[in-house]
Amino acid sequence: MGERLKVGMIGPGLDVPGGMTAVHRTWLRSRAFERVDVRYFETMGEGTVAEKIGKNILGQSRFIRDLVGGYRPDVFHIHVADRRSFYRKLAYFEQARLTGVPVVVHIHGAVFEEFTNANSTNAAAVRRMFSTAALVLVLHKAIYAKSIVWSGTESNVEILYNPVEIDAFDPPPPRDPTAPLTVLMMGEVGERKGAFDLVEAIPVVRERVPTARFRFAGNGETERLQARVDALGLTECVDVMGWTAGEAKIQAFQTSDVYCLPSYAENLPVSVLEAMAARLPVVGTPVAGTPEEIIEGETGFMVDPGDRGAIADRLIQLLLDPELRLRMGTAGRSRVEAHFENEVVCTRLIRLWERAIAGKGEESAANFRPSGYSEGVRNDESGHE
Repeated sequence: MGERLKVGMIGPGLDVPGGMTAVHRTWLRSRAFERVDVRYFETMGEGTVAEKIGKNILGQSRFIRDLVGGYRPDVFHIHVADRRSFYRKLAYFEQARLTGVPVVVHIHGAVFEEFTNANSTNAAAVRRMFSTAALVLVLHKAIYAKSIVWSGTESNVEILYNPVEIDAFDPPPPRDPTAPLTVLMMGEVGERKGAFDLVEAIPVVRERVPTARFRFAGNGETERLQARVDALGLTECVDVMGWTAGEAKIQAFQTSDVYCLPSYAENLPVSVLEAMAARLPVVGTPVAGTPEEIIEGETGFMVDPGDRGAIADRLIQLLLDPELRLRMGTAGRSRVEAHFENEVVCTRLIRLWERAIAGKGEESAANFRPSGYSEGVRNDESGHE
């Protein structure tokens, strides 16, 4: 293996909105990746149905052409989600394995377990991929336990947290004491992320905090959300922002006071990490990897999905207590610095790649785990395995 690590990365087009490409773009900006040469193979792109099919075919053709032409990186890394994404990547996975190069599969998607359990065909395909991959990377402890079952062994399954670039949220801007207190939700608007539960909780919050404002930043069912906002008479205090990225996203976090993501299904939501990096207390739900981000009562609160009364109660508590907001926001920032910061995550990722290359996943994970990583989740505090 040369001094620079050669990685063949396989995933959706970098212009495609979503967590997989966001993670990859974040990695590429890390200092740790200065010693990594990445050749990225795009498996899909944006556009019409015909354009997407064309990009799928083009991506597969380029991959095969490069393999036939002798391209052999040190390791292949495949970003995998559920449904069509899984089967699209399965073809790349099998082709990559034929080269003899170790293949790492990185599992994304909020409903991967449901996809696997949907039918015997899906289950068999997942078991084959997981059992023959050099390493399987997952985002949180719940899917880790499931992945050991699908893989048939725990020796090739590892947790790799999503990254966040904390420097993007520095320095914190001075807060205007006359500005209204603001609650932010960042993510796709729809039932899964609980946007409509949050809307229904707003009138209760406003009874106690009449000047509170709310922002919904994300694509999805924005017209339906706006219609409900109008029907509830909340037009003046709710901003349905639509897709928000770049500096506008950073500004939305930095000019808010509380973050809320009352989801029913997640993986390891990056928006929660971004909120914590921006020193915001978070109200979330104990689904998937969220309990590994939020420490109940320390960096925020967790409520059951769909419990609108609890959502309102926790928001009121935070909005009325500036010292609590400051304490939780500061604790959240410290947590992302220790466990989710981009350099921390990328350093671990490179070690895992080196492990796959050296032994194709057969060596003990403990030998390659950065100091303190196993303490990333404090079960006595989070209350969730």
